[in-house]
Amino acid sequence: MRTKKVFTFIMFVSLLLSSSLEISAATSEVDISNENIEEVEEFIQKQMEKGNIPGLSVTIVKEDETVYQKGFGYADIDNDREITPDTLFELGSTSKAFTALGVLTLVDNGTIDIDAPITDYIPWLSMTYNGEEATVTVRDILYQTSGIPFNTISDIPISDGENAIEDTVKTLVGVELDSMPGEKFQYATINYDILGLLIEKTSGIKYEEFITKNILNPMGLNNTYMYRNEFEKDRMAQGYKQLFTEPRLYHAPSYEGNKPAGYIITNSKDMEKWLKIQLGVLKESTFSNRVIEESHIANRRVEPLQDGSSYASGWFVYQKGGVEISHGGNNPNYSSFILFRPEEKIGVAVLSNINSAYVENIGHGINRILLDEDNNSSNIKDLNMIADYIAIAIISVSIMVITAVLWLTIKVLKELKAKRRFIDKKGKRGILKVLTSIIMMMILTYGIYLIPYLLYRGVDWEFIFVWLPSSIKWALYLGYPCLWLVYSYSLLINFVKKRDEPVGVIVS
Repeated sequence: MRTKKVFTFIMFVSLLLSSSLEISAATSEVDISNENIEEVEEFIQKQMEKGNIPGLSVTIVKEDETVYQKGFGYADIDNDREITPDTLFELGSTSKAFTALGVLTLVDNGTIDIDAPITDYIPWLSMTYNGEEATVTVRDILYQTSGIPFNTISDIPISDGENAIEDTVKTLVGVELDSMPGEKFQYATINYDILGLLIEKTSGIKYEEFITKNILNPMGLNNTYMYRNEFEKDRMAQGYKQLFTEPRLYHAPSYEGNKPAGYIITNSKDMEKWLKIQLGVLKESTFSNRVIEESHIANRRVEPLQDGSSYASGWFVYQKGGVEISHGGNNPNYSSFILFRPEEKIGVAVLSNINSAYVENIGHGINRILLDEDNNSSNIKDLNMIADYIAIAIISVSIMVITAVLWLTIKVLKELKAKRRFIDKKGKRGILKVLTSIIMMMILTYGIYLIPYLLYRGVDWEFIFVWLPSSIKWALYLGYPCLWLVYSYSLLINFVKKRDEPVGVIVS
C-alpha cells in the first residue's frame, strides 16, 4: 500500500512538472527575441523611408498574447503628433471582412439565403450579361464572382447623405457584367457595398447600427467606429497622399456609400483583438467562432488566382506551408494590411495614413521574419510613387517646352512685324494637310483622355485625381496646353515664312 502511494505521488509530481514545462515552453514560444524586434524595426524603418510613409502602426500577436505593438512616424506631420497604438485609421478594403461577418450572421440565423438571387432582397438591382438579365446570387457577391466590372469604382458617388449606400448600389442598375455570375473571381469593391445594403434591407436597421450591435460589441471592439463624429478629432491620423516626392496632407472626398467596402475606422488596440478573434483565441469575445471560421472558407468553385490564393468572405486564402489568410486595404488616404496563420497562431496588422503598396510589403516582411524565412524584399512597384515621378517629368518638360515655344512665337511675330517674314497663303492642298493635322491632333488628345481607361482597368480621370498623386492633375493640365502650343507653333511657322524660305511646304 505504501509503495502504491509513493508511486502515485511520484506520478503526480511528474505530471505537474511536465505541465509546468509545457506552460513554460508555450510562454517562451510567444515571446520574440530582442534580435527579432530589432530586425522587424529595422525592416519597417527602411520600408517607410523607401515608401515616403508618414505614419505606421504595427501589431503582432501569437497565440493569445500581443507580442509587439508600436507606432512609427507621425499622425500629423505639421503638428508633430506621433503615431501611437491609440491612433485611428480608416481601414480601406480590410473593412470587407466586417461586412462579410454581418452577412454570414444573417445567413446563420436564417434571415438570408446565401444562394438566393440578390433581387430577392433588392428587387430593383437588375444587371445584365450578354445583353440579357443575369441572376446574381448573394454568394456570388460575397465571393466576388458576380462579374461586376472593377471600373464601377469610378461610379461611386461622393456623398455623406443618409442613403449613401443605396445611392451607390443604384449606380449598378443595368450594368453589363464582365463574366457569367459564379464563373470566375473578379475584384470589384462595390460588391461589398451591395452587401451593406443587403444588411439594411434584411435587418431593417442601418448598416452602421447593425455592424456595431452584432459584430463590434460582441467582439469588444470599443475602438472601432462607423462614423467620424463618434470620437475626438485629434485621435484620427491625418490622411496623406504622395505629391512631388513627399507625403502631403490630403482631404479626400467623402464616400459614405463605400463604407461597407473601405471606410471602417479602427486602431491597433482593436486590431490586436481582431487578430486574436480570427485565430479563435480571444476569450472575451462572445461572437460566434463558427461564423468566424466560416468566413475563412475559400471559394473553391472557381480557379485560384495566379498567386495561388482563393477568395473567402473578405479574405484571400493561401496555401503556403500551411494556411495563410490575408487582405490588403487602400483608400485615397489610408492603407492597411492584415495577415494571420491559424496553424501557427501568428497574426500581423499594419495600419498607415497614406495609400502605399509598401504597407502590404511591410506586413509580409514581418511575417517572414517571425517565421525565420528569408526576407528578400523585392523592389516594390508603388503606383502612386511611379505616377508621381512620371507626372514630375511631364510637368518639368512641359514648363520648359512652353517657355521655349512662347519665346519662339514672340520672336516669329516680331520678325513678321519687321517684315523679315511674310504670310504664305496656302493652296487647297496645303489647307487639306492642315485640316488633316488638326484631326490627328484631336485623335491624339482623345487618346490621352483614354489613358486611365486603357491602362488602369477602365477607370476615369476623376478617379485618378482622387486616388493618385495630385501632380497627375498638374501634368495633365500642363501637358495638354504644351501639346497644342507646340502644334500651334508648327502651324504658325508654316504660314509665316522667312523671306529666304521656299513657300508651299507644310512642316510637320
